[in-house]
Amino acid sequence: MNTHPGEFVYATSGRDAGKCFIVISCEDNYLYLCDGKNRKVSNPKKKKIKHVEATGHYDESVIKKLDAVGKLTNKEVRCSLRGYLSRASE
Repeated sequence: MNTHPGEFVYATSGRDAGKCFIVISCEDNYLYLCDGKNRKVSNPKKKKIKHVEATGHYDESVIKKLDAVGKLTNKEVRCSLRGYLSRASE
């Protein structure tokens, strides 16, 4: 699986199974995920790549912000997820 920062993913295992997250960084076989509410940007969830399902959808504003500044705010993550989930439910 080829997952990059800024991509929306769903957790497939663990107590957070079925929840949507945004990838904020990748290292080897691990992804660091946050949702801006339960999992803040300051304390992202470390999850193995095999335990997530990639959606193939990205948020360009998140990618640009990560490239330029290197970090996000929880509000930006929440707004991005809210926008994605509203589009996905249609």
